[in-house]
Amino acid sequence: MRIEELLETRTEKTPAKPFLTFPDEAYTYREVTVRSKRYASALADLGVDAGDPVALFLPNTPEFLFCLFGCAYRDAVAAPSNPAYTARELEHALSLSRPDLLVTTPDLAGTARAAAEETTVERIVTTEATADHDSLPALADDQSPEVADHGGDAESIGLHMYTSGTTGPPKAVECQHENWTISAVDFQKRMGFTHDDTLFTALPLFHANAQIYSTLGAAAAGAEVVIYEDFSTSNWWDWCREHGVTEFNAMGSMLKMLDNVPEQEDDADNPVELVFSAGTPPDLIEPFEARFDLRVVEGYSLTEDPMLVLNPTDPEKRKVGSIGLPPAEKRIRVVDEDGDPVDPGERGEIVQDCPALMAGYHRQPEKTDEAIRDGWFHTGDYGKIDEDGFVYFLDRKKDIVRRGGENISSFEVEGVIKALSAVDEVAVIPSPDEFYGEVVKAMVRRKEGHDLAPEDVVAACRGELASYKLPEYVEFVDDFPYTPTGKIQKQQLRERERSEEPDHWAREGDAE
Repeated sequence: MRIEELLETRTEKTPAKPFLTFPDEAYTYREVTVRSKRYASALADLGVDAGDPVALFLPNTPEFLFCLFGCAYRDAVAAPSNPAYTARELEHALSLSRPDLLVTTPDLAGTARAAAEETTVERIVTTEATADHDSLPALADDQSPEVADHGGDAESIGLHMYTSGTTGPPKAVECQHENWTISAVDFQKRMGFTHDDTLFTALPLFHANAQIYSTLGAAAAGAEVVIYEDFSTSNWWDWCREHGVTEFNAMGSMLKMLDNVPEQEDDADNPVELVFSAGTPPDLIEPFEARFDLRVVEGYSLTEDPMLVLNPTDPEKRKVGSIGLPPAEKRIRVVDEDGDPVDPGERGEIVQDCPALMAGYHRQPEKTDEAIRDGWFHTGDYGKIDEDGFVYFLDRKKDIVRRGGENISSFEVEGVIKALSAVDEVAVIPSPDEFYGEVVKAMVRRKEGHDLAPEDVVAACRGELASYKLPEYVEFVDDFPYTPTGKIQKQQLRERERSEEPDHWAREGDAE
């Protein structure tokens, strides 16, 4: 099934049912369908043909989803980027997908223009008219809701989703329509959503989570999805009560942050029944459930393969601490360094074979071949499988820092710091954090005779990287542990960071 077909199917059944609700706007299934078709026609007038990428540099707005569905109706490829990106970061994404058209907001247009200068982008349109840019919503207003037929099918590429870039610059994941729809329908069925449910997310729409599990997951059930731009511990439960939320998605530190709010007498007086969560400490789950009178369902997925490994919603059948069970259509193995399956309970790399697996990395066949071997996608994550088939995440093989819901490439941050003339060598590692789970730490060896302050390291990153990627800690070292082939032994550094009291400079005052 294609993305727009999933929307059409539900619209035919319940056209007047609320679908998308934002803080100040709400749209029924029919309104979303009509509006998205007008966007598709506007994209066509702007020169977008089937198969063309369309860059989206947008926050959580209705226009984001009208563009997403509009691209589907046009059989174009939506290529969303993080609106927190600097011009440098956005330019790299644009160089991967090579779009002619970029859609953004007036506030972000300056960054978009700077990023687009040396790329294929020929035109920028915004969500509101400016002196320099036409308004895409206004262009859509003048269009018919009738769309031209296209030759795309469920295996057509519908999105380019950008990786964090664990061992090199970020890659563009080619996501087929059916990758998204299969995963959304599977999530809806296993969570048990119906048209009576109201889903809620404040996760970013440029991530697969909010697109698949919240938005398309709601569409699969004919449910309503409430979408906010920012997470707020002080307002969260009031928002849930206001909208009658029965399910929300959480990642990383969100549940920990909610649990750290002082207890209130009405904590359990909320309509939420289920929370889908990834990366929550196991010892928090049951106390959180008791306090707020709900159930937490742990799961695991990747952009390259978004069909979830998911714990049962029935507390009697789940295993707290596990990331759950794969669906029938998905095969999971844990393998050793030679690719051979290990025994139950043994540690190894998680590999997956699934109908929702990506088509590949755009214009990088060699990277695709590295990741997919004999049909199995190598996740770069260590785990184990017990005798009952439950999967457990243990650690990352990938060189990333997972700050809340964001994967940050150590390679990318290191590249910026290495450009400093006073830096001889640098290693970026995760440092444990109570709220975010992990934050960025830069371990730096200075060149002999050169001065360099921790503030200089952060300042160098500030102009090149999104704010959430900035080092929270800087530690200057005299030497690093190396492998026999001359590579820094980061695993040793990570283990030391977890087990010993760190001695580092801490950034203050501008943490998010």
